[in-house]
Amino acid sequence: MKTLSLNKIYLGGVSLLFILSVIFTSLAIFEEYRDFERETVKIKQEFIQKTNQKLQLTAHKIDQILKISPNNYIQILNIILDKSIYVEIKKNNKTIFIHSNPPKKPISYTLNDNNFIITLQDSFSKIEKLIKEKKKALIHKLTKTMLNFLTLAFIIYMSALGGFYLLNEFLKEEINIFVKFFQKAYQEHIYIKFSDIKIKEFLNIAVYVNKMLKEINSQNKKLERLNLTLEEKVRQKTRKLQNLINEQENFIKTAIHEINTPLAIILTSLNFLDKNDKNVQRIESAVLMINNIYADLSFVLKYKHKDYPLQIINIKDVLTERIQFFETIANAKKLKFEYEINDFNVCINKEELIRIIDNNLSNAIKYSIPNSTVKIKTGNNTLIFENKTNEINNIDKFFEPFYKEHENTSGFGLGLYLVNEICKKYNIKVTISHKDNIIMFEYQFKECNENSLG
Repeated sequence: MKTLSLNKIYLGGVSLLFILSVIFTSLAIFEEYRDFERETVKIKQEFIQKTNQKLQLTAHKIDQILKISPNNYIQILNIILDKSIYVEIKKNNKTIFIHSNPPKKPISYTLNDNNFIITLQDSFSKIEKLIKEKKKALIHKLTKTMLNFLTLAFIIYMSALGGFYLLNEFLKEEINIFVKFFQKAYQEHIYIKFSDIKIKEFLNIAVYVNKMLKEINSQNKKLERLNLTLEEKVRQKTRKLQNLINEQENFIKTAIHEINTPLAIILTSLNFLDKNDKNVQRIESAVLMINNIYADLSFVLKYKHKDYPLQIINIKDVLTERIQFFETIANAKKLKFEYEINDFNVCINKEELIRIIDNNLSNAIKYSIPNSTVKIKTGNNTLIFENKTNEINNIDKFFEPFYKEHENTSGFGLGLYLVNEICKKYNIKVTISHKDNIIMFEYQFKECNENSLG
């Protein structure tokens, strides 16, 4: 809703009153004029009625004179008749007397006697002239009244504006007291001074404002005390959690370190055993898988604390080395590697590239159907892993931490999460697609040359 200022409200109110006054006065003048019109009609009707009566009476007088003085009626009629009345007397359809001229707008009366036809006409223009004079006087009166009203209304309007200006200035001063107070109260605990307020209604507001501020200040103090208590509790909990995290990290570091030694011993010992023995192959496969999990855990612990410098790496060399590492595990799982490796360079740290390759090969071995083929291809700065697996349910969750497609699968579910973090770091585009139980991971690397290291 649009806000309104006191200026607009007051000016709108005064203007509305002025307009209403003009409308009211105009209606009053219009009604006065209509009354005059109605009175004019009435006057005309009365004039016609009286004129008819007058003409009728005059006609009878003339008839009597004609009968009494048949020889001297002309002299008598010229003396007694009004000059404004037209008289015509006919005897045997022959005009024997005419008095005056016929008027333009006549009121006529005719008397038929046995011997005479007496016609009298009086002018209607008399009353029209009278009405015209009255109308002129009325218009003059109404015009004068309207001018007087407009003058008075203008004086009142200007006086109201002047009064409003003074009132507005006074109100501004009172409102500014509140504005300045609230500007200070935002930062300080202060109250409105009642002695500064001059308007009674504003004084009532000031009382409630002070009550409100007193309550707010009281609640603020309670909140401050509560915040201090909560902050201390949070600090204590944070210290405990940090200590627990440190203890867990130390435990994992120690456990990883302790695992590394027996793993190395087992792998060394396996070299002295018959590699064609299936049991030996299974043991070696299991140890290599544990070694890969160990590598992931070690990487997770070091990743946020260690700096991994950017390098130009030949992907063929690293990929060939890692395929050879995982071939023993693949053979134990009755899987084959089929690869087509084209030579190109990538800008990445070698240890991070190994984690991308190892986790994709490890997952391909874990989830592939026995006696199937894992395909690895490179070309045009692209690295592709493809394998046949069982039904895939949640492909959109593959990069979430601790997610595993099958709960009974070994590992922590961190592999692809680490891969995704590394890819985001180097702007490597990752595409996952699947069709007819064939799943494909495609990694599109950026162009790499000597300038990329700058």
